[in-house]
Amino acid sequence: MKVLIVDNNMDPDSWGAADLQKKVRDHSGVSITVRRAPQGDLPKSPSPFDKIILSGSRTAANEEAEWIEKLLIFIRQSLDEKKHVLGVCFGHQALVRALGGLQSVRRADQGEFGWSKIDVIQDSPLFQGLGKSFHSFSSHFDEALNAPKGFKIIAQSRVCPIQAIGSIDAPVFGIQFHPEKDLENAKRALGRMKKHPQKKKFLVAPNESDRLFDEKVGRLIFSNFLKL
Repeated sequence: MKVLIVDNNMDPDSWGAADLQKKVRDHSGVSITVRRAPQGDLPKSPSPFDKIILSGSRTAANEEAEWIEKLLIFIRQSLDEKKHVLGVCFGHQALVRALGGLQSVRRADQGEFGWSKIDVIQDSPLFQGLGKSFHSFSSHFDEALNAPKGFKIIAQSRVCPIQAIGSIDAPVFGIQFHPEKDLENAKRALGRMKKHPQKKKFLVAPNESDRLFDEKVGRLIFSNFLKL
């Protein structure tokens, strides 16, 4: 199985999407290719790949740039070729925007940074084994405004009505939260957020990492996607 990770991270210390790589590498029988969208380093075609994962980014969901337009084109090509796609955070927003246009994403009324309670509202193979609710790390100011045509909303949280979407007839998903974050990296990120005046007021359970982190969440979500 050939997996492409489209790395949209802007901070150099996050280039390579190591956390996503680790989650994919935990699944046997895969080869991983990582390409950097902000540098315009996208494959000419999605054809060689079986699965495509779109990473997060601190880039705003409605930002306009040449690399973003190329990313949106690549996403549409991937869907036209019936590739299995999973968008994470900014990747989720980019998936929605690629299908629904700029008006389909927005700045959220309330940011969400910390341990969100994710409520599953529609059955989905992506969440198999996780029950009706679970906690996962979130880090976003932006969000999808609606699900694209042919998709359904499959999860929400208290402040984010579209935490996840799934295609009605294809293995294509977007998730607003970050199940790829391990406990150590989540704690480190929360430490930075606690010092950030703009993010501090939107923290969710920032001191409950040890209680709310569940390794099973990320493992199952990525395993479920890769097995489809």
